[in-house]
Amino acid sequence: MDFKKIGETHNCTKILVKGIDATLLNSIRRAAMNSVPTFAIEDVTIYDNNSALFDEYLVHRISMAPIKSDHTQYKAGDIVKFVLDKEGPGMVYSRDIKSTDPKIEFIDKNVPIAKLKKDQRIRLEAEAVVGKGKDHVKWQSALIAFREIPKVSFETKLIKDPKKFIAECPKGVLEQKAGKIIVSDPINVNIDLLLKCADIAPPGAMTVGYDSDSFVITVDNYGNHKLADIFSLAVEAIREKAKEFRGEMKKIK
Repeated sequence: MDFKKIGETHNCTKILVKGIDATLLNSIRRAAMNSVPTFAIEDVTIYDNNSALFDEYLVHRISMAPIKSDHTQYKAGDIVKFVLDKEGPGMVYSRDIKSTDPKIEFIDKNVPIAKLKKDQRIRLEAEAVVGKGKDHVKWQSALIAFREIPKVSFETKLIKDPKKFIAECPKGVLEQKAGKIIVSDPINVNIDLLLKCADIAPPGAMTVGYDSDSFVITVDNYGNHKLADIFSLAVEAIREKAKEFRGEMKKIK
């Protein structure tokens, strides 16, 4: 199995993985989104709120803001308390909600919570609890998707004029090197554009399919954990489920 980072912008990472089947990869993807423990605001006690936001809406805004998580120190069900006490006029940001543990805090300090006018105030206490994405989306550590890489083969002898054929295809999809027709960017190419090329190619000259053991994984990391930790924790969750399944199977006589 081989992993290679092929792109990264802000919190979005693309990884090329080879030597794995779709079933196992999808299991890891689901475990990464549903079974990785993270912190999120669960219980909120509001002592004062005369802002324009009613209590339920205020709690929802706070609870959906991602919180940095420490899987080495905190386990499922552990609690860290947060406190907010601010008067207007001014904007209440996530940085105004103070944690009792400096290691556990909101990832983005500039998330706007509520705008306060003069004589308005929000005072509350909140409990961040370690949970999992299968219980609520606020505990998801990342959004993960994957796609297969197209597999293309050519019978160059059947293409009488390769340059003309390439020119008739969508721009930038195919190119010619060392007398051979190749896909310009096999990792990021759109399969629909390849199929358009195949439609105008002579019969049998171009075959389009998928590589069954090569995939591109796209990870939108919310910042609760490092990317490597997300996958490590996901694999550990699968291992624990397999161990539990094996134990139950042994009970069957």
